[in-house]
Amino acid sequence: MQGFWVFMIESWLFVLAVIAVLMTPGPTNALLASSAHQQGIAQTSLFIPAEFFGYFYAINMWALLIHISEPIWPNLIHILHFFSMAYVFWLAFHLWKSADLQKHNKRFNSIRPRQLFFSTLKNPKALLFAAGILPLETWHSPTNFILVFTIFSLVLLPCALFWMSFGRAILSGEARQIKADLLYKGSAMMLVLCMFPVLIRFFS
Repeated sequence: MQGFWVFMIESWLFVLAVIAVLMTPGPTNALLASSAHQQGIAQTSLFIPAEFFGYFYAINMWALLIHISEPIWPNLIHILHFFSMAYVFWLAFHLWKSADLQKHNKRFNSIRPRQLFFSTLKNPKALLFAAGILPLETWHSPTNFILVFTIFSLVLLPCALFWMSFGRAILSGEARQIKADLLYKGSAMMLVLCMFPVLIRFFS
């Protein structure tokens, strides 16, 4: 346990990376923004547990696949690391614009927690968390597991609330386009910076 705490302190970029990825525009954040615009922030905030459990199941399914395949196909983790990094760069250079958010809002008129859960379950960000961001020690003991996912949930909450508020402002026309563009560019820069922990694990 003491070694894990030392690792967590030395790997403070773990939390920064989680924030950067959760803040990145994507299908789950678009659903949160659309729901907040259609139903209000108070109603949409009840959907946050669905997002958390979507990530929880997806991350652990990927982690289980990595663990099971390691004795048979040890190179799978390197392949997943590569695709994780490629996905991060794809996000960094293909971030959604407000026009895409408007199209997404028109496509989904009545959003329910079930939709958010399955959108998160299928979100490639879960692979990024499992293969490149969450500490490898996460699955070494129940204490580590609980600690990491507690931190993950504490980071998820403000990120979700931000996208509800910011996305609603964009869709209602309250936010200027320049502010939206700054968010997209800032997300790209954060993602590129947060590639370092993934790169370190890839080459270690």
